[in-house]
Amino acid sequence: MIKQDILIMAMKNLNRRKGRTFLTMLGVVIGTTSIVVMLSLGLGLEASYEAMYAQWGSLNQIEVSAPGRYGDEQENPILLNEEAVEQFKQMEGIVAAIPMLRVSGNGSYGKKEGYLQIYGIDETSMHLMEYETVVGRLLAEGDTNALVLGAQVSDQFYDPNDSKYWENYEYDPDKIYQATQEMMNEKISMEFTNWETQKSRKLKLQVVGVLSDETAGAGWYAYAPMDTMKKIRKAMMTTEEKKNNKNDYDQVILITSDVTYSKEIAMQLQDQGYYAYSIATQLEGIEDQTRMIQAVLGGIGSITLLVAAIGIINTMVMSIYERVKEIAIMKVIGATFTDIRLLFLAEAGLIGLFGGILGLGASYGLSFIINRLSGDFMGTGTGISLIPWWLAVFAMVFSMAVGVLAGLYPANKAVKLSPIEAMRGN
Repeated sequence: MIKQDILIMAMKNLNRRKGRTFLTMLGVVIGTTSIVVMLSLGLGLEASYEAMYAQWGSLNQIEVSAPGRYGDEQENPILLNEEAVEQFKQMEGIVAAIPMLRVSGNGSYGKKEGYLQIYGIDETSMHLMEYETVVGRLLAEGDTNALVLGAQVSDQFYDPNDSKYWENYEYDPDKIYQATQEMMNEKISMEFTNWETQKSRKLKLQVVGVLSDETAGAGWYAYAPMDTMKKIRKAMMTTEEKKNNKNDYDQVILITSDVTYSKEIAMQLQDQGYYAYSIATQLEGIEDQTRMIQAVLGGIGSITLLVAAIGIINTMVMSIYERVKEIAIMKVIGATFTDIRLLFLAEAGLIGLFGGILGLGASYGLSFIINRLSGDFMGTGTGISLIPWWLAVFAMVFSMAVGVLAGLYPANKAVKLSPIEAMRGN
């Protein structure tokens, strides 16, 4: 017999006993649904934690700073200089290493004055940090005196002639965010003072963009081209700093190709003495917990599918006793043991496959209902059930495999039937 004939015969045999086939398949449907929904809850929980941590910053970023940056007493101080940046770039998994240096000074625009901390950054690399503007743009190649503001920068400026400013002050993030956006296209006059010489360096910076309030960790700072800020830093250096060549960077942002590299590299740099922080490291404990939850939930679902497998075995064994003469005739007319075994395995496999498909459909329906209910309850647009494509494929393959495995015993039993005994009616 050719394989196609065996498959067609298996489908006809199942169709002849619709009621029994459906009830047997129902066990697989329930088992598959249980596994998929249980695992989807674990995956959804993990995804919700990742989304929560992602709001604090990118999972593919590592913030590196050097302890003892000004510690002359150290024999081998850890510095963030060009050499260190180049070493970071050579590390496996690093997409980019973006150095930053910070300068602070007094600023003013219109009637308002304030104090502003500005990070110098390579203007061609700013987009790699996943910063987004709500108005304007990020720094771009060719910028010299351009400035990008964090969402809360306006809160650092006030009108000194307003005697009731502090009396009426009320912290309101939304109003501050709006006020910062209104600073777009303003020219901010900055004054940077060398506290040793008391000499000042003045610079006018044009606001070209305002970052979104969802940009983690950037709300209170401004960003300007690196070369411009290097000149300011050099003018502000004290004699001691010049003597010790302390013109290194304050921070280096490492962009990794994958969250796994973020964890590994952060730990590696910590072992080398750097301060290395990544949101990804906070996920380790959460991932362990969610894996345990997924294992427990998946185990509960698997018990249901095990019961379904027993149901398949029972159905197939009953089918053998009812089809004894049919099996005998097949042997007499030349069907091989392999043909008979494949026939029963095909029937069991089809029960598992169709049950898996129906179970997967039921899983998507239940997942939709769970997400709607949980989303409304938590006041969010998302729910707690997540079914990725690989889980859907796994569910169908696994349910079919369970059917085939459950059919092994009945198939072997059918092969061992004696055609002579069967034709006699025993």
